[in-house]
Amino acid sequence: MRFHCLLPIRDEADIVSQCLRHLLKWADYIYVFDTGSVDNSWEVVQDYAATDQRIIALKKESVYFSETLLRGWMFHHARNKMYDGDWFLRVDADEFHHISPPEFVREHMRKHETVAYHQYYDFRLTESEVDAWAKGEETLADRSQPIENRRRHYTVSVYAEPRLCLYRKTMKWPETVSFPYNAGYVARERLPIRHYPHRDPAQLQKRCLLRAVMMSDEQNRQNWSRPEAHHWSCGNWREFIVSDNEPGLKYWQLGTLLPIVRQTNHLKLSHIRILQRAAHSVLLPLLDSNRSGFSASALPQPIPPAVAEELKKALGSEAVEV
Repeated sequence: MRFHCLLPIRDEADIVSQCLRHLLKWADYIYVFDTGSVDNSWEVVQDYAATDQRIIALKKESVYFSETLLRGWMFHHARNKMYDGDWFLRVDADEFHHISPPEFVREHMRKHETVAYHQYYDFRLTESEVDAWAKGEETLADRSQPIENRRRHYTVSVYAEPRLCLYRKTMKWPETVSFPYNAGYVARERLPIRHYPHRDPAQLQKRCLLRAVMMSDEQNRQNWSRPEAHHWSCGNWREFIVSDNEPGLKYWQLGTLLPIVRQTNHLKLSHIRILQRAAHSVLLPLLDSNRSGFSASALPQPIPPAVAEELKKALGSEAVEV
């Protein structure tokens, strides 16, 4: 039983090294696709890959991020090293598994459960932390510290999506879906993940600039069903800052376990789960045979040169007005 991680990155030099060290504690393979970083994220990945063969630097190419095409492409290439009984995960550079996936499979999943959704603990940037940055009490130099030392306030996310899946050789993940068809029987427990999308004002501003520029491009907007409602459309980084008195905001004491969250909104109704369990135990190979696979000609969507140049200009500085 091996664990394969699919990791797309883009301009995350402040966190990608910590991410790779975290994944290397338990992962057997880490497949990385850089979608066009203008910082040194890709060089960091290559340095790690040069010393650890578990890291597979797939490629760097200026392409639009896509939950379907990009991740499907990565899976299509990574599955050459997968065997029945292995597990694969969708991972992001700003995620840290609070319980390692091998332990989660062993201790928190039943044998008939083959897909796990994530439980996010979203660590937030507070008004007082932004004030400290403005006063110079925190600077870019503090990025050398582990992110868990720097950000301790979090909210519990209700949203969940499939992240961990048992591999089978017949499964199909075409470029049109965000996870394989008939992935498996969904676990009741969720995989707990500490999520750090807002790490400091400079990083958050660049994140919003990147996404706003990409979402303003009509070609890219076709990748999203409701682009106007997507959080990527927000270009104002200050809208993501929370009050220190924000309802639901909690503080994590470093070294302690986060509170167990047992949400069930990711589960189908009981009678449907009964049918699913029966079907998944015997019918998955047959169902797979009626699905289309990833097209050999499908490639991640290139970013037009004009948009790439705009991104390079927008992301070229660490300066931020607070």
